[in-house]
Amino acid sequence: MDDTAPVASKTVTVQFSGEAGEYFRIWIVNIALTILTLGVYSAWATVRKRRYFYSHTAIDEGSFDFHASPKAILIGRLIAAALFGAYLLSDRIHLFAPLALLVVVFFLVPWLMVRSRVFNMRNTSYRGIRFNFQRNYKGAAKAFFLGILVTVFTFGVMTPTAAFWRSQFFVNNSGYGQTLFKFDADHNTFIAIFWKMVGLSLLSVIVVAIAGGLIAALADEMLGDSGSSSLFLTQLVGYVTILPIVLVYVVAGVYYRVRLYNCVWNGTCISNSRFISLLSVRKMTLIYLTNLVAIVASFGLLIPWAQIRLAKYRASVMEVVIADEWSSFTADKSAQGSALGDEIGNAFDIEVDIGI
Repeated sequence: MDDTAPVASKTVTVQFSGEAGEYFRIWIVNIALTILTLGVYSAWATVRKRRYFYSHTAIDEGSFDFHASPKAILIGRLIAAALFGAYLLSDRIHLFAPLALLVVVFFLVPWLMVRSRVFNMRNTSYRGIRFNFQRNYKGAAKAFFLGILVTVFTFGVMTPTAAFWRSQFFVNNSGYGQTLFKFDADHNTFIAIFWKMVGLSLLSVIVVAIAGGLIAALADEMLGDSGSSSLFLTQLVGYVTILPIVLVYVVAGVYYRVRLYNCVWNGTCISNSRFISLLSVRKMTLIYLTNLVAIVASFGLLIPWAQIRLAKYRASVMEVVIADEWSSFTADKSAQGSALGDEIGNAFDIEVDIGI
């Protein structure tokens, strides 16, 4: 497949046609039925949500679809719930039983990562052809465990290298039909993004701390040394410094995620075609903050609006440079995979879908 001669390339923008009002009806029914069935309907809710978002996402007039069976997801969740219940009761067997169980789960994380990716990819299709993911457990173990080791033993210095390994693993083992994606992002870009985030965070905190000190000195000079003024001064400096510092770390986190997201997508290609992601840190920060305010102010009722808004923006800045005929891609006849890995990972709050 990789030797296929390229055709005249064209650049198309990803289209998302979902509407907040339309999705709200799906969302509210999902919430109501999940509560009424004590969580059983959550499997069907997951499928309905994904099918809505996938079917309303299109590239070059072709849309996506999600094929997972709600029953398969429900079985996976029941097994995960049973394991979680066993964890909660394990201390009755032995004092160290919960810790032992956590250690077992930790060493199962690479398996969970792969099973989760296999399930999600093989139940997603585009133009009638399903995506695929190779069961590369050795590669998953290397990306996960080696990444943790180099991060810990270098006191975080090699965090971007670990992120690069994870992204490389997930992209290179993903495929569309029988054609694998390729990851050609620059390792140095990961390093630059990480250290820019660290540098900007430290610089911002230093500036805020200096500003807080100046305000404290000015207030102390104006208010004198009385007890009431000292209390007021302490509270003032606290509000002036803590809130901006929290905001700095929020913005730094958004910066890191957005820049890394762009880097991974811009370094991903398949056959002769590739992706272009142009997410803006400023716009994403504004979207996250305003979405949060809207959700809190509406007591959660604007969650569908926030999700649709975010999906529309992400699609609007994602482009695909198409240099292949869609007919050149061949379907993979592999099995669809199991929901077990995905749901067990979620039950233990393990991020098993790392990557793009």
